[in-house]
Amino acid sequence: MSDDAWRALQDWVAGRTALAISPAQWAQLRTYLDTLLAWNRKLALVSQRDLTQIINKHVADSLFAAAYCVDGESVVDLGSGAGFPAVPIAISRPASRVCLIESRGKKASFLEEARRAASIRNAVICHRRIEAASADVEHRSQYAVATARALATTGEFLSLARPFLAPGGRAIAMRSVEEPQGEEAKTLEAVRYQLPDGTPRRLLIARC
Repeated sequence: MSDDAWRALQDWVAGRTALAISPAQWAQLRTYLDTLLAWNRKLALVSQRDLTQIINKHVADSLFAAAYCVDGESVVDLGSGAGFPAVPIAISRPASRVCLIESRGKKASFLEEARRAASIRNAVICHRRIEAASADVEHRSQYAVATARALATTGEFLSLARPFLAPGGRAIAMRSVEEPQGEEAKTLEAVRYQLPDGTPRRLLIARC
């Protein structure tokens, strides 16, 4: 793994978030990325093949979202795919319980392997459709935070997220600034930021 890209990520996180990530947690993130790179050759988990791009576009983005989660909160990630932002959230917020919901079997298998390889003990993988999981008493109204990265539209994400959230919970949508804003987005808290490569991004936060 590129040490230059890794050091640049650490500097970016220190300068733009309040996260305090220990050496052991950075090691977990590296193991997760090693696992992702190995699986990406056969499963195409992310479109980028260059490690620096993966760090800049996916890991940094996820850690920025993690800064808006409080350690100890329960978090549900909808449509986890390659594990962004849920895996970096689980690693950087070790007192939180993080549930990754993923309907596709191969990606759920990858998430299980990544969780095991990186010794992420506070994460659980739920291999189910989002709508089915939201109707289950184990998940309904059980989380303080719901996250998703570019899942459907913002309005659709909020509809999917609300059944999971306890009263006073919040939904965090990770979106591109180029995406058109629906009417619902105008009522949300918007946090704008730039990734290490200069890509503009935003978090849209709804309090339920």
